Amino acid sequence: MRKPIIVLAFLSLLGCSGNKSTSLLLPDDIIEDVNFEDIACDVRVFSVKSPYLMEGIETCQGIGDLLFCISENHRVIYWIKGDSVIAKLDKYGRGHGEYLWIESCAYTPDDSILFIRTTDNRLIRYQGLNCNYMGECSDFPGVSRLYALNGRTLLAQSSVPGDDNIHHQGLYLIDAETGEIGRNVCPMDYAQHSFYNGNIYQTADSIMFIIPGPGDDDNVLYLLKDEQLSPLLTFRYEDKWRIPESVLIRELSTDYASDAARIQKMIALGQYRMKEPFCNGGTYLFYSDGRLMFWSLSDYFVLNIIKNNDVRRYHVTLPGFDKYLNPNAVLGGYYVTVFNSLFKSEIENEKELTPLGRQIKKEIDSSDGNPVLLLYHIK
Repeated sequence: MRKPIIVLAFLSLLGCSGNKSTSLLLPDDIIEDVNFEDIACDVRVFSVKSPYLMEGIETCQGIGDLLFCISENHRVIYWIKGDSVIAKLDKYGRGHGEYLWIESCAYTPDDSILFIRTTDNRLIRYQGLNCNYMGECSDFPGVSRLYALNGRTLLAQSSVPGDDNIHHQGLYLIDAETGEIGRNVCPMDYAQHSFYNGNIYQTADSIMFIIPGPGDDDNVLYLLKDEQLSPLLTFRYEDKWRIPESVLIRELSTDYASDAARIQKMIALGQYRMKEPFCNGGTYLFYSDGRLMFWSLSDYFVLNIIKNNDVRRYHVTLPGFDKYLNPNAVLGGYYVTVFNSLFKSEIENEKELTPLGRQIKKEIDSSDGNPVLLLYHIK
């Protein structure tokens, strides 16, 4: 009975209206620089122990108490539990049950099924720590991030051509065995689809995610529970971070390649994204005890904390390191920052390192190239 109570408490604390007049404003003039050690607690830092020589890590995703890390060459997935690699998927090749490139993965803890999507539109299923091949769908639809709702049903961002000559964007339910696309549980227009980062916060019976609000739209935090979608919170960033409507595309026709005007607008949007700073949506959500936390990216990563409509925003610093700190995954209630990987922060000035910074450096120096994990809660 506990989880429904949590959800109801969340609704009452954050509100459910989608009206712009009730949207929370996340202004830049309240962003504070804060030392990581002043805002973090329950801090753990360690290098990952592995019976295998590990490849470099490009992406990681926390599911239950496991951290799944995809290698830089997209050929290997490491299963990390605690401080150790307990299994790996390494089936690079062209044979039965093999692949050339891992695009994304999902996992369902109840029956230990690992799903991987490849770049040649296949979805392959493996089971157990030995990664036993279960089968595959050879004509899986093009999707972004995958999330397993159960051993058969996936939630994924996709684009589906409709009978009205328009591509329909959104989060779809997809049959893992057949590739059949089911209900669009959260429709998006093309602009929202383009700026959605794919991160969700998943519990045993519900999912939370943020749909970005480019242009004049609100950013919306949604709850998906029992396949029912509910808006929980709307918020907006300051005007200077909003993407102008003049460069946005709201609908994409199925024959857009022959539409010169639309192509020009797509080029304009691409140029804007490359040259202009903007802030949209949010990532690495975490909810606990009536408090919502997520990170946004404008000029740097910003930690946003919302409770009872009170908004706090932080740039998180770690003395001696050259960037603001940000997580790379949420794992079992902890934020996880990964060092010794493509998304590491570099040590800029060893003289400024705190005891924690020196501990991180020590772990990096002795890790034999394995990733170093920093796990923490926010006070």
